[in-house]
Amino acid sequence: MLSMTLDLSTSFRAHCETMKRVLKLFFLSPMVVVALHYDVKFVGLDDSACLKAVKNTSDLINLEDRPPSSINGLKFRIEADIPSLLKVMRAFSYYDASFTYAIDPKHDPVQVVVRIHPGAPYTLGSYQVFHGACKELASVVDCTPLTPEHLGLKIDQPIHSVEIVNAELQVLTELSRCGYPLAVIDKRRVEVDEAKKEVAAAVCIQEGPLSKFGPSYFFGLQNIHPRYIERRVTWKEGEVYDSDRIAETQVKMLKTDLFSSVYISHGEKLDEAGQLPMQIRFTEAKHKQLSLGVYYAQADGFGGSFSWTNRNFRGMGEVLSLEGDFATHCLSGEISYKKPDFLHQNQSYRAKAGLGREKIHPYLAFVYYFANYIEKKFGPKETFSIGLKADHDTISHSATNGTYCLIGLPIFLKYDNSNNPLDATTGYTIVYSATPYQSLFYGDQHFVKQRLTGTGYIPLTTKKHLVLALRAQFGSIAGTRQENVPLTKLFLGGTEDDLRGYRYMSVSPLNKNHQSLGGRSAIFATAELRVRIGAFGLVPFADFGTVTFNEFPQFHAKWFKSVGIGARYFAFFGPLRLDVGFPLNRRSVDPAFHVYASAGQTF
Repeated sequence: MLSMTLDLSTSFRAHCETMKRVLKLFFLSPMVVVALHYDVKFVGLDDSACLKAVKNTSDLINLEDRPPSSINGLKFRIEADIPSLLKVMRAFSYYDASFTYAIDPKHDPVQVVVRIHPGAPYTLGSYQVFHGACKELASVVDCTPLTPEHLGLKIDQPIHSVEIVNAELQVLTELSRCGYPLAVIDKRRVEVDEAKKEVAAAVCIQEGPLSKFGPSYFFGLQNIHPRYIERRVTWKEGEVYDSDRIAETQVKMLKTDLFSSVYISHGEKLDEAGQLPMQIRFTEAKHKQLSLGVYYAQADGFGGSFSWTNRNFRGMGEVLSLEGDFATHCLSGEISYKKPDFLHQNQSYRAKAGLGREKIHPYLAFVYYFANYIEKKFGPKETFSIGLKADHDTISHSATNGTYCLIGLPIFLKYDNSNNPLDATTGYTIVYSATPYQSLFYGDQHFVKQRLTGTGYIPLTTKKHLVLALRAQFGSIAGTRQENVPLTKLFLGGTEDDLRGYRYMSVSPLNKNHQSLGGRSAIFATAELRVRIGAFGLVPFADFGTVTFNEFPQFHAKWFKSVGIGARYFAFFGPLRLDVGFPLNRRSVDPAFHVYASAGQTF
């Protein structure tokens, strides 16, 4: 009896499960069977921007993966779609637009063709800015005229609704530049003249009171002294409000690398003194950084590097850093310090001291140095620095051994009109450096080392995916005889930047033992064709150069040439570079080719 009960229970449960599957199939299968899959095409509109907006708005496309169950359902979806699509067309100045459609049910999926009849685009007939009671045109003293031209609008040209909205924002921007940050758009009007195919637009503004900068309040500071911030605020309390000063201050703050965000705002009304209180909210970035790395270089062998930086030393944005490199043929270390706003804004003081041991083909050198500079930025493109430095060099295993102790006065000028320091595609730079040196061992031994470098970037396509990059360098050492100048200060070609492919720092006249003698003058030139395809690039290049004993560059001297090919990977911080150079005037000391890897373009 017990056994029979169990059998019936099992049979009943199985029967229930079967009924569930049948009912589920019964109710769901019609939905699957009668779903009307379709493809839709929009035709008749040549305006690509407008067509893209139409497709983004259309439920026919957005709901394509949820098809209706019948032709009538499809027609209903199309008809319901048209009003919103007409709004898009009007936003792009097609006020006479209309839609027709055709459905071909003979295909699987069903073919839907929506034909757009755009009509002629309407043009902007007028744009006026009123104030007060909206009866007279706005005219603000010491402010840019609020005319269509100054607001970015073109009369008698097709007008998009977004351009009218942008014009309203530009009105508020212009008012905030001349002391009216509390201005508001009170009313707006857009009239469409179907007969003239024109749009007449107007706004009415309330300027609000003339405002002046009030006291500034800082929020979010943790390790940075407020005095450091105050020096970078470009306005003064009591001055007439100017929104351009806000943008300038924000840029100056972010360029310090001390903040991950800077947000500047103001109150909604004037204080008792008739001023507008300012609020600056900061999010501080990490101020200390430690980096470790390993590398391999054909000139130095395997090596490692480290650096430690504190960008907010003493809470005043001062930078203290330690760097070191150690490899088979190279050992160096340096400590440096930078104080911003030294005596004046946009002027900094730098000091550094270091030592190094370098064993390369031309020489074995032990170098000790100390230098300090005052650097001044006269604008976003112009940089000048002057300093005082001391060098102690001991050179052996070279064509000219010796110990030298020099004091120098380095001068540096740079004009940078390029668009990107790591990957320029337009513009040019000019750099001039000169350092008069005086020997501390011999009073009659003094010389001046000069270098002039010019670079240019010529985009060959509108999207700048093909760029011709050119560079020319001229060097000169004038003064005492060459044997009185340490080999470390003479010109030697064959680096990762010039005459790639030749033995490192060896391109110069050689003695009978094939040792590099260096030169007192040099000319180096480089041409690169930079091709970019997505995140990757290809760079064929050619280098030219000559190094001579003369004090000034000689164009008729022996020229060295090299060619090569480079690859680039464009990471988020800039391009990563890999070049292979081949010497065309190969000597017995030169390899068949040389490989270079670094961050950033060659120049």
